[in-house]
Amino acid sequence: MQSKSLENNGLASRKSRKYQRTRPRVGTPKSSIARRNRSSQSPKHIGDLAELEFMLQAASRGFPVGKPFGDNEPYDVWVDARTRIWRVQVKTATHYRNQTYCLHSHWSGHKHLASYTPADIDFLAGYIRRHQVWYLIPATAIQGRLTLNLYPCGARRSAGRFEKYREAWHLLNPKSACVIRTVP
Repeated sequence: MQSKSLENNGLASRKSRKYQRTRPRVGTPKSSIARRNRSSQSPKHIGDLAELEFMLQAASRGFPVGKPFGDNEPYDVWVDARTRIWRVQVKTATHYRNQTYCLHSHWSGHKHLASYTPADIDFLAGYIRRHQVWYLIPATAIQGRLTLNLYPCGARRSAGRFEKYREAWHLLNPKSACVIRTVP
């Protein structure tokens, strides 16, 4: 009987040692912990961080912002421009090749991809994390494209169709923005 209790105590101490090994050590610098966590982020987590970053950037420019409840709407964030509520879909561009970032401008349905339309969103906000650059692209400029090529490094800047939307926060102002949708 006494041997069973010793075995159970041994098992408990092994579990606690295992738990202690998974916790960060006291002397570990915070930067290495952040690096380790950043490299293992899921696409959902990266998208959530981009949404928060967009909300912070818009709020710092004086726009009230909010999120719809749940993931049931085709947009991630709304921006109140006083006379209009803009519906903004936030995407992060991560694929890089030949100085070009590919931004997905579509949503996934059952066995198909569909481009965002002005009926779904008012703006597509593309964030390039590596360069900390925002593109605020009106939904009317997407024109049925599933992906958009962006050139934040300056390559093909004159030829890039969407470069005029780089850091185009002024489009959220109702005076300079094109008429897309009014608040009912």
